[in-house]
Amino acid sequence: MMGLALHQGASWTKPAVTPILGLIMTLSLLGISSSIFRDFKKLLLPISLSLVLNYVVLSGTFIGLSSLIVLEDELWIGFVLVAAVPAAVGVIPFSYHLSGNTNLSLVGTAATYLAALVITPLISMLLLGVNLIDPVRLLIILAELIIGPFILSRILRRTGIATTLERFRGAIVNWGFFLVIYTVIGLNRDVFLGEPATLLRLSIVAFASTFILAYLINRVSKLLNVDKPDRISLALLGTRKNYGLAAAVALTFFNSRVAAPTAVASAFAVIHFIWLTFRVKKMD
Repeated sequence: MMGLALHQGASWTKPAVTPILGLIMTLSLLGISSSIFRDFKKLLLPISLSLVLNYVVLSGTFIGLSSLIVLEDELWIGFVLVAAVPAAVGVIPFSYHLSGNTNLSLVGTAATYLAALVITPLISMLLLGVNLIDPVRLLIILAELIIGPFILSRILRRTGIATTLERFRGAIVNWGFFLVIYTVIGLNRDVFLGEPATLLRLSIVAFASTFILAYLINRVSKLLNVDKPDRISLALLGTRKNYGLAAAVALTFFNSRVAAPTAVASAFAVIHFIWLTFRVKKMD
C-alpha cells in the first residue's frame, strides 16, 4: 500500500535495490552450513526434486502462461526473468513457520542457488538473447548477489560475528524486503492503479504459480505417499522465486515496467503464505 500512496520515494530507493539484496542474501545465508552437501548421495533425491519443481515446473508455468496471457513484450520479459532466478530465501523460514521439513527446504534452496549460476544466464540468453541480456554483466550481478554474499556469510560464521548478528537478522531482512517491494510497486504505480486489464493478466499468472501450483504439488505428492512436512516444503520450493533478484536484474538491464511482474508475484506470494497458515492445519 505504501508503494501506491507514497510512490515518489521509489525513484530515490531504486539505486539501493541491488546493495539491499546483497545484504539480505548475506544475512539469509548465515543459517546455511558449508557442510550441508557433505553426504551428497543422501541429498541427491531432495536436490533433484527441488531443481525439477523450481526450475522445470515453476519456471515452465511462468514462461508458458505468460506467453499465452501477457500481451506486452516488456511484461513477458519480466516473467522470463522471474523464471530464471532461484528459489526465494524465504522458503526456509516459511517452512519452519508452517511445520514443513526445514532440512529439505534448506538443501533444496541451496541447490537452486548453486544451479542458478548456470541456469539463470542460460534461460535469460536462450529466451531473450544476448542483445537484451549481456551475459558478462549478468554474471557480475549474480556474483554480487549470490557468490559474494555466500563468501561473506562464511567469513561471518567463522569469525563468530554471525552469532552477534542473529538477533538483528530478522528485522534487517524484513526491512530490506520491504524497501525492495516498495520500490518495485512505487515505480509501477500506474500498472496497479491505471491498467486493470494488465493487472488482471499479471495476477492470473501469479495466482496460478502460487495457489494452483501449490495445490497440485500437494495432491500429487500425497498420492505418492509423501509425508505432510515434506509436502509443505515441496509446495514452497515449487511456488517461490527470488522476486527481489528478478527485480534487480530487470531494473539493471531494462526498466521499471519489466519489473512489474515481480511486484505482482511478490504480492501473491505473501497472500498465499497467509492463506497457507490457515490451510496447512487442515491438510491430511
